[in-house]
Amino acid sequence: MLKKLECMEKKEFVIHLDDVEWREVEDGLRIKELLCERLAGKTEFYLGVAELEAGKSLSLRKANLACCTYILEGEIWARLGRQRIQLNDEASNYFPIGAPYAYEASGKRGLRFLFCYATDNAVGEHLKFQPVSEEEGRAFYQPNCPSNLMSPGMPGHGCRWAVAGDMDPYILVEAAQGQRSLSFQAYFDEIKGCKEMWWGRTYLKPNCRYTPHYHEQPEIFYFLSGTGTMYAGSNIYKVTPGSLVYAPKNCLHGMVNDGPDPLCAIYCCNIETAGTSYDRYEVSDVPLVVPADRSDLMLSEQ
Repeated sequence: MLKKLECMEKKEFVIHLDDVEWREVEDGLRIKELLCERLAGKTEFYLGVAELEAGKSLSLRKANLACCTYILEGEIWARLGRQRIQLNDEASNYFPIGAPYAYEASGKRGLRFLFCYATDNAVGEHLKFQPVSEEEGRAFYQPNCPSNLMSPGMPGHGCRWAVAGDMDPYILVEAAQGQRSLSFQAYFDEIKGCKEMWWGRTYLKPNCRYTPHYHEQPEIFYFLSGTGTMYAGSNIYKVTPGSLVYAPKNCLHGMVNDGPDPLCAIYCCNIETAGTSYDRYEVSDVPLVVPADRSDLMLSEQ
């Protein structure tokens, strides 16, 4: 366990979508980089928001880093090898390292999606794409489920790589709070075949809280809807749709929904180095009325 309040001294990073400029990266595709070395130094994630114009596509390719995505708006045909699946708002993808994949914006609105590459490895943020021939793409086949799908927790192989937003049940986190606790959906994790990240969505009802805590896995939250207050390190932040909060490993973080609507976010933990042993330490309780400073917190570890 960390020394007294050391988890509050870890340096967090917070940014908002509206504070970042768009960058054109290829025909019909532009991105906003929210978490990258240029902005935050070396981290375990390379994350941003991308827009793909209607009728445009990301041609068949493979990457040297694993990636998870979340569809914020629009419809796509997502492809992994010879499989092609239509997805829309709130769906997610996982593209393993070296797997041939493609995206095609199939709706009239175009496509907006969140992307996140796992970078806690030797490659780091040196992301490289390699074009893939149609022949190579058709030769690759990955069923959209792990072999242990019907036996969760049992050893298996393969992976889930495409999932609708309503596929997985919400799981409550804090037993003592019951329905007042934060809940989450696990879209991709090691059981479902994702070796690099835990990726999913969180949900927190109004007038409820997620107790500040820390753990070995670095984590990010990208807020989708609602307004609230995020505790990160020794600071307190107001979060709204488009806010990104990065908590490095063993950094104190938690949140309060002090708005009128549910507070929802995409979460991602990197497990490449930290591993999957989730030791979660709660270090404080927080009032639902956020204090002007942290001196009013009732610390449960002295």
